[in-house]
Amino acid sequence: MIMNDETVQDIIVDVCKRRITLISNEGETRFVKCDNTDQFMGVMDVIKEHADPEIITYVQPKLTTDSKAK
Repeated sequence: MIMNDETVQDIIVDVCKRRITLISNEGETRFVKCDNTDQFMGVMDVIKEHADPEIITYVQPKLTTDSKAK
């Protein structure tokens, strides 16, 4: 039996893109794909309930004054 002690070290949340990135203590990166807002909010509920708030980083939204920017 193989024991894996890999744990989540960092969680990066990009609310605007509905993207959640998990980074393990061994350096592996995984992305949580959410197809809609309900899925994203469900994952966020699990994160808020179980993850240490100190490992969660929220990406700041980019603000622009350029009316042509999308």
